[in-house]
Amino acid sequence: MKFGKFSIISQRDVQALGDTCEPIYINYDHIVSMKPINIVIDGEVQEGYWIRLSNGKKYRAIEIPAKFKESMVH
Repeated sequence: MKFGKFSIISQRDVQALGDTCEPIYINYDHIVSMKPINIVIDGEVQEGYWIRLSNGKKYRAIEIPAKFKESMVH
């Protein structure tokens, strides 16, 4: 198994108005797809990534391992 560190955007709380970035380690074997997207954070548009895993979970990430950045055209 090979794991990589991703910085994902998650809601702090259901009642909170903002988002927060959290580090998460994902097994590379579980990644089904990853595509570049634009994400609005604090009123600014930033480049990000939409990650889908084999268990059906989906994440918005602002940082991904360099291994994946090299193969993606944003």
